[in-house]
Amino acid sequence: MNGNQINRKEMQNAVRDYLDAHVTKWSTIAKIGEFKNEFDLLNDQIDQTQQAQQAAQVFVGKNKKIVKSTIAQKADILNDVLETFGMLSGDTELEKNMGESYSDLQNMRNLDFIPKINTIISEAEKHLTVLQADYGVTPEQIEDLKADMDQFLELNGQPRAYRIASVRATKDLEQLFSEINLVLTEKLDRVMKIFKRRDPNFYNGYRAARVVVNN
Repeated sequence: MNGNQINRKEMQNAVRDYLDAHVTKWSTIAKIGEFKNEFDLLNDQIDQTQQAQQAAQVFVGKNKKIVKSTIAQKADILNDVLETFGMLSGDTELEKNMGESYSDLQNMRNLDFIPKINTIISEAEKHLTVLQADYGVTPEQIEDLKADMDQFLELNGQPRAYRIASVRATKDLEQLFSEINLVLTEKLDRVMKIFKRRDPNFYNGYRAARVVVNN
């Protein structure tokens, strides 16, 4: 998230907390409940997308040896699953190609290590549906390995291969913030005016929560 998005997210959390704390004030008004559910869903999606963005970012504080070891460990987990999947599905080529251990991967020359890890990532993505359903592999595992691989490539003076994950997450955040802003301005703000004279203290509390504070 950038600074503006962080400030907006803090406002959204304040609105959520305020309405949750005063649910008895508005619970009999169905439209507020409907808009509040829509708002909560988008707010939760922003949290999830932020986590995906952070997972996709490259952290440059690790040295090359540590990064390579981390990649080998994560790739070995996927490697083992792919090897098992290949064996049980009768894909002998996949089974044979996914036979390396952690130490095999760790001790490879970088010239061999990089294409091998890229192959593991490619095969994991290719078979993700069945790996997720039957073997517990998650898309986040693959994205996490991609992020580390990008860092390793960067440390080796090579261009990153998997920028798309972080870029996609950033665009998703922008879209979600736009959508939640419409829910607030076109729906919740309007329906909350019911309380402007009926319960001014409650209404003014809501308006105070709606203020974006620039930190």
